[in-house]
Amino acid sequence: MTIEEAVARLSRYQTEEPSDWRVGEDKIRYAKRNGWLQYSRKIAIKVAMAMKQQGLSRQDLAYRMGCSPQYVSRLLKGEEDLSLETICKLEDALNIAILQYEFA
Repeated sequence: MTIEEAVARLSRYQTEEPSDWRVGEDKIRYAKRNGWLQYSRKIAIKVAMAMKQQGLSRQDLAYRMGCSPQYVSRLLKGEEDLSLETICKLEDALNIAILQYEFA
């Protein structure tokens, strides 16, 4: 295949819209600036340890939480901006405390 043929072949897939391949990278940069990334990663580690101790798969946890195994995989990467609802679902599904809080 010549260079011209390769360019012609690749040109068929070219669109006028800009690519969003950097969205994930931008999300990580945003997370670092806003501080939640470190907490998300700590939660992911705690969840993974609890899953291992309880012998649970991602599919098992997904069933308990009422979500997809793909979503659990994203949570375990530690790069998801977790809502309080999701954290509560994790706590309930694993019977662990993730958030520590005091009421005056």
